[in-house]
Amino acid sequence: MNNQWYNIGAFTFPGSWAAITSAFLITFLFLFFWNKKAGDWYSNSIFIFILTWKLSVIVVDFGTVIKHPITILYFHGGAAGYWMGIVAALVYTLIKKENPYHVLTAWIMTALVYEGVFDLLHGAYIAGSLQLIFNSVLLLFLLKKLGTEGKNVWSIQLLTIFTMIQFLMNSFGGFQIDMTLLTYIILAIVLLFLLRGRNIIVQGGNTSE
Repeated sequence: MNNQWYNIGAFTFPGSWAAITSAFLITFLFLFFWNKKAGDWYSNSIFIFILTWKLSVIVVDFGTVIKHPITILYFHGGAAGYWMGIVAALVYTLIKKENPYHVLTAWIMTALVYEGVFDLLHGAYIAGSLQLIFNSVLLLFLLKKLGTEGKNVWSIQLLTIFTMIQFLMNSFGGFQIDMTLLTYIILAIVLLFLLRGRNIIVQGGNTSE
């Protein structure tokens, strides 16, 4: 799907930027009122992601930055910088040992808003509405199950269903592995690792929720 462009005064931006900005902001507000600790972790992760993505231009185009340092203000590292940002945010999450249930909730909320807003801004009203409905149901179900003893099993199952839904919805119009789907795959793997690790620790009786 081609990006639609929008204007606010003299500022022109693609619909994808509006979607990701909305996702970050709404998810942060949700987490802030749901669990302040999770909100703090999320805001720090997003800051690290954006900062790394922005400064990655130094690595990606070192020669130009050396000749024209001001380019740091106007450019970023593109796709390479995006993945550097993802890695930096994940490393921070692992070092901080953030509760994987908080991470999973934040991820589903972020994707929920991003996919819904992105589709709606690009005129895909049916797909956008379906994304918002399906993902919202999964999120509400997850939040309900987080208060039960079987939350680890439910979390793994819901993550799997959520990821498959994203694949299905993004396959409309032709299936292709793009940056968005690769992000879903990588984060699903990381989250499964975190959830499995939490399950092993809980079974060993060495942690408390």
